[in-house]
Amino acid sequence: MRIPKHSIELIYLTIDRAPERQFMTTKLYSADEMQSIFQHRFEYSRLLTELTDEQSTFISSEDYSGLIELLMRKQTVIEALHQYSNGEPPLQQQWCDLRDSLNSQIRSKCEQLLDATEQNLAEVMQKEAACTQQMQSQRDHTRAQLELVSGGIAVQDAYHDDDQSSQFDSNF
Repeated sequence: MRIPKHSIELIYLTIDRAPERQFMTTKLYSADEMQSIFQHRFEYSRLLTELTDEQSTFISSEDYSGLIELLMRKQTVIEALHQYSNGEPPLQQQWCDLRDSLNSQIRSKCEQLLDATEQNLAEVMQKEAACTQQMQSQRDHTRAQLELVSGGIAVQDAYHDDDQSSQFDSNF
């Protein structure tokens, strides 16, 4: 399944690449902002899961140019996901500080988003391991084929050398 290009374009719009604003300043998030951040992180983790599924398809079909393009798109999503985690104080610390003061409905929604995000990221890690194994298997198969070809060439060269040395020299 291909991820629509417009999904990736939305991610580009959300990443602030201005050097002077590369790092977030000290800011404490409100409950609504925290929920919004968790929602964005969940969406990025879901998109990462979909891209990883597509990555597996590229690997299976040995479409390495498509795989490289997809990996660049994945990197953009990872950067966006990472940017939501960076801040001072760190997001995890802010969540721990804010969690107990939230009303139960917002806290429950945030916890659901966090759990779903963690599940998506765990799934991505499992799929990444499978993709890595698949690529290693393809590499090993290619290496074995190259060794067979190389061995065949060496045998051919040996026979070729034997043919020249075993010819009868009539000049004796």
